[in-house]
Amino acid sequence: MRIVGLRIGAPVARLLVEIVHEAGFDDTAARIAQAIELHVTTEAPLTAADHEAILVALGSNCPASLSRLRRELLDEQRWLRRRPG
Repeated sequence: MRIVGLRIGAPVARLLVEIVHEAGFDDTAARIAQAIELHVTTEAPLTAADHEAILVALGSNCPASLSRLRRELLDEQRWLRRRPG
């Protein structure tokens, strides 16, 4: 699957599900888990709120395998805040 355009393999996505779930974002974790189960190969069906939840979850527990995803989500967040209108 892809999140913010980055290809995320199933093992890393499962780790992400665990971290997001442990941080209390059960709905986001469930959407990622469902994308894994359905073998989604395109962009995972996540909302901006899901992206924010992932950032919060990774803020306190970001393994090296997810550091690039965290950087991309931070870049996306910065871009959205600067965007006019």
